[in-house]
Amino acid sequence: MNGGSAVSASSIRRRKKREKKRRRNRAIRILVVIILILLGATLAIGIPYSRNQLHLPISSHVTDYEDTINEYAKEYGISEYTGLIEAVMMQESKGRGNDPMQAAEGNYNTQYPKRPGGIQNPEYSIDCGVHQLADALEMAGCTGPEDQEKVMLALQGYNFGDGYITWAIENYGGYSEENAEEFAELMKKSLKTNTYGDKHYVKHVMRYYSY
Repeated sequence: MNGGSAVSASSIRRRKKREKKRRRNRAIRILVVIILILLGATLAIGIPYSRNQLHLPISSHVTDYEDTINEYAKEYGISEYTGLIEAVMMQESKGRGNDPMQAAEGNYNTQYPKRPGGIQNPEYSIDCGVHQLADALEMAGCTGPEDQEKVMLALQGYNFGDGYITWAIENYGGYSEENAEEFAELMKKSLKTNTYGDKHYVKHVMRYYSY
């Protein structure tokens, strides 16, 4: 009798474990289905699900300049683009060095040599860089951080120079990876050089940008 009771109790425990495992597996399957349904609904209504959730982090070297970035963003009328400014700085320097916005070759550097890394004052670099980006956003006709087509046009213009923005609008109506590559080739031939800017600049900056 005692042995039979032990076997019976052990069998009951095994059945309970199997039933518990089945219930857990069912719950997991239901949860997966719910997630897939929600993701499908998100994509169906056009919410950029992955765009804002799968970006690379901004370094502490960049966030250390947050107050300075905010100051000049406000001065040049692009306070809503501070996240974009930080993304640009991440791509340009990751917040390191004396020219974190790599703005020495831009329109507004009048104090230092116009060569890569020429600026020797981080605040001045941010001043020049934010001013340059503000101009590019205006030229691109950007209406806000969510206006991604115009943001991308402005970014490539920040890297290539204002001439790209005008050229891209006149010839293609805006930015594309293909016309960025075409413009780079045209400029290399015109300037008789082997390199010109970063034709993948937009992709490189956007991996850091969360709007």
